[in-house]
Amino acid sequence: MYVKNIMRKDPVTIGPEASFYEARSLIHEKGVRHLPVIDKNNRIVGLVTDRDIREAGPSNATMLSVQELHYLLGKLKVSAFMTSGDKMITLTPRTMIEKAAQLMHDPRIGCLPVLDGKELVGIITEADILESFVDVMGLKEKGTRITMALKDEPGKIHGVLAVFKKHEVNLISIVAPSYLVEGKRMVVFRIRTQDYEEIVKELEGQGYEVLSVVKWPSM
Repeated sequence: MYVKNIMRKDPVTIGPEASFYEARSLIHEKGVRHLPVIDKNNRIVGLVTDRDIREAGPSNATMLSVQELHYLLGKLKVSAFMTSGDKMITLTPRTMIEKAAQLMHDPRIGCLPVLDGKELVGIITEADILESFVDVMGLKEKGTRITMALKDEPGKIHGVLAVFKKHEVNLISIVAPSYLVEGKRMVVFRIRTQDYEEIVKELEGQGYEVLSVVKWPSM
């Protein structure tokens, strides 16, 4: 799946000459946490987040009066406290979602602009990645979650899938973490049925190690 499939198109944006108050109002009124900063040609020049707004605001230790604060913040431009474009990581619409997740995870970034050439076409956020994870895992589908310990050898999953096929049960998802436990890989199968007893019985009868079975959604 590509970024273009889950990105937020036509994001709320702001110009670099806008004031601190304009940026703060947009974030509050639109209920967003990230504002791409674009020039007149729809080219991104920076990014402002709700955290930037908080940090640009006055601290409790300030000695300025309310009037002085309002005056200074009214003069403060977005360009003065945004993350500039040369420091941003950007994506293209055809970036794989896995790559987007990695780019956001390693430096703990909450939002990445999506560019088609130099033009802003969308943004992708942590919430979008999480929603994609929920979809790929099939967490919104009713079924059964079967966790097994399989030897880390080629073809081991094939036998499990053969059992599912024999019982005419569709597979929702398979997840296998990268780490091993005593030479075995933990594999989580989600199948589209909650009548799992005979399936688990046959798996165990064939020598497979079933660690847990949970109906989903769990009661």
